Amino acid sequence: MDHQHLKDMVRLLKPLLKDTDAALVILQRYWATRMALVWSVQDVHRAANERSVALTNSEAVGVLQTLHHQHNPQLGIRWEDITNHIEDRVLGRKLNKREVHQFVHHDRLTIQR
Repeated sequence: MDHQHLKDMVRLLKPLLKDTDAALVILQRYWATRMALVWSVQDVHRAANERSVALTNSEAVGVLQTLHHQHNPQLGIRWEDITNHIEDRVLGRKLNKREVHQFVHHDRLTIQR
């Protein structure tokens, strides 16, 4: 597990933990012999924007949940699976020219509200 993911987990649990440093060490030990690939809502928004589409956060979460439940564990989830899912279900709305420019030239994601 990526160190930043572990730190984020500890940060979210901080109100419930007495010793956050110890919690981080425990998580690091646990994940030292395991691997997890993490897809985020931000990844889904980026994939949508690459296709000139803006999704709501709810739609992005739905994409993650559907792909998680339907993926083939032998193949995993690929970037193409995310973009195909968005296109096949005609999710979101088209980006306008300014939004496309912001994404392409400034790496700014557009998230539909």
